[in-house]
Amino acid sequence: MRTLCSMRTFREAPVMIRLAIFKSGILSKLDYGSVVYDSKWHGDQVEIDNGNHHNTKEMFSILQNVHERCPEITYIYDLPLKSVQERPLRVIVFSDNPTEHEPLEPEFKYIGNMHGNEVVGRELLLNLAEYLCNEYKFNNNENIKKLVDNTRIHLMPSMNPDGWEIAAANAWNTTGQQNFPDIKTMLKEEGTTDWTAGRANANGIDLNRNFPNLDEVIYEYNHLANHRNNHLNIETFIALTTGSDCHDNPYQIETVTVAFWIMQSSFVLSANLHNGDLVANYPYDDSELHVKTYSPSPDDPLFQQLAESYSYSHSKMAKSAKPCATDLFQDGITNGANWYPVCGGMQDFNYLASNCFELTLELGCRKFPPGKHLAGLWDDNKDALINFMWQTHLGIKGLINDEDNEPIYNATIKVFQLVNGHWKYIDHDVTSAKNGDYWRLLTDGSYAILVKKSGYETSIKYVDVQNGKDVEAQRVDFTLNSQMSNKRSHIQALLKRLMKKNY
Repeated sequence: MRTLCSMRTFREAPVMIRLAIFKSGILSKLDYGSVVYDSKWHGDQVEIDNGNHHNTKEMFSILQNVHERCPEITYIYDLPLKSVQERPLRVIVFSDNPTEHEPLEPEFKYIGNMHGNEVVGRELLLNLAEYLCNEYKFNNNENIKKLVDNTRIHLMPSMNPDGWEIAAANAWNTTGQQNFPDIKTMLKEEGTTDWTAGRANANGIDLNRNFPNLDEVIYEYNHLANHRNNHLNIETFIALTTGSDCHDNPYQIETVTVAFWIMQSSFVLSANLHNGDLVANYPYDDSELHVKTYSPSPDDPLFQQLAESYSYSHSKMAKSAKPCATDLFQDGITNGANWYPVCGGMQDFNYLASNCFELTLELGCRKFPPGKHLAGLWDDNKDALINFMWQTHLGIKGLINDEDNEPIYNATIKVFQLVNGHWKYIDHDVTSAKNGDYWRLLTDGSYAILVKKSGYETSIKYVDVQNGKDVEAQRVDFTLNSQMSNKRSHIQALLKRLMKKNY
């Protein structure tokens, strides 16, 4: 027992009780990396097969196989809550120190299969896990070694494992058993053709419409003179514990556990992987009046650059064509609300509830394509998946300490960009993590970085950002002096020296 309640008790509690536990702050003491999957696999080993889809059991076996082949750089954990049908939401981590956060090392995540019948992301992340392992340990790939050594990468192949199983079973029960000897053959040769079955979770709720609608909150705040523009956590707690989503549906267990994972982790960059078109989608996903129109975030130029980092590295996404016979996307990217408005999406929730910048990647026209097409889809996306992870190192990073070199948690980092000779405030702050480290993704340019924390003097530094290919972010550290009288400051320093000397 590591907290006031055991993990088993927490999982078995009714949903409202679990939400109350979240609200009470008990969960803040839980380490999301503490639920390690047994390193001794007791089932059949399943290696990835690019010609086949993999069910939930096979998916977990593949992750375990990767971990056993590369134990030095991998770590497997489950989020505290399981799916509606009690399937784990499992994550594999890649890093040179995979079990814990290292100061100044940014955290990255990919989430696949949020819509259960949109499965390409799920299979790509299994391929990516195997690829990172092989290239790092066996093929001496220096670029992958550098990426893994300097980034902590979290891969969740399936956020909606129940939906995947529902989609496959529906296809088998409707037409599959009439045409194929077994489900595996059906999925390899045909995939599924129903665009709705399995999209939602086992309760029939669309998880990508089920997050707290922080877009609504930020549009209201923007009308206030001194408004909040980040880490809307109080609003999130209230929504998850007392309210319903923007479609009047109850918050789902998968949404709740992922939402708190996002808020309690030091993620810098992320993407969630979907199917149904071929485009890199960026915030905002909703407009103030909930109509189809371009709805830029304060970091709009940065988000466009991030989206293009994926689309131009993909073999087809940025090409001037209509691959899915729907919309034409210039450069293979789109602002979400300008495509169609979505409320309660995970992408904007990341941006407004945490330090994490997230894209939604649509990876193909077919939601559940034949397994025999997966090898080609991996070839289309491999370079883009790698290149996008490198974007975690754009801009600046650093440590924020006090005059005694102690880390300062939750300091606010404000950014002003020099535009046509004038300083323009980018109205989206980030905050420092528990170790006093911070990261701020930025495009090339000249910036003023202002750091403030209650009880300390404000500090400002000026920096020219010139991002290079596959290099770490520029380091900019800050030391904040306490706001106290000189006499009190000298007494405090004397007491600290006496304590260190005598105790």
